[in-house]
Amino acid sequence: MEISTHTHLSDKETWQPLSHYAQVLRAPLFKSETSQGSDPFHVISIMDFPPAGYLPEPARTVFLPTRADRARQYTVKPYDVLITAVGTIGQITIISEECPDNWIPATNMFVVRFRENQRDLGRAYYGLMKSEFGTRVLRELSHGSSIKLISKKAFARVPLPPCTDDFIAYFISLWEQQEDLYTRSQQLLQEALKVYQAVPEVVRKGA
Repeated sequence: MEISTHTHLSDKETWQPLSHYAQVLRAPLFKSETSQGSDPFHVISIMDFPPAGYLPEPARTVFLPTRADRARQYTVKPYDVLITAVGTIGQITIISEECPDNWIPATNMFVVRFRENQRDLGRAYYGLMKSEFGTRVLRELSHGSSIKLISKKAFARVPLPPCTDDFIAYFISLWEQQEDLYTRSQQLLQEALKVYQAVPEVVRKGA
């Protein structure tokens, strides 16, 4: 599929701010109130972000028996796009359709939630922000001498190209290519890790 990227990314008279299409959220800090118990939540950190594809289950769990209602206000939803905005700027991931209802983002990232057509616009936006365009935008927005950060207000005002059908289709096509390549690379890695399992037991023991 081909697209006139120049046309879509240069005619800025038709651009709209991100806030026109989506809600931008930033969660407060949630610390575990107990070591175990009721109301467990998985906290998404930058360490959970995969190089490509959907976000896997976050590793860290917190228990929030008295702040569960507050935490539920920030649980991520299918096709939310997460972008780190403090410290390491510009790491990006996306939430899958099978995401449970107890995953919450760490406080150092924005959650971008499109108001309609979440599945297509989420994946298209993910691709746009992974491109050189997104990298440049995030670099220009970041400030701070010791710890870099991006203002939520400034981030929500970032102008985006019009979300036309061919624009969305183009980035979804790239998404599918990347996801396919990443899946195959993981399969090849698993095969590579099994290579030495074929060595006879007697050889492994040094006999």
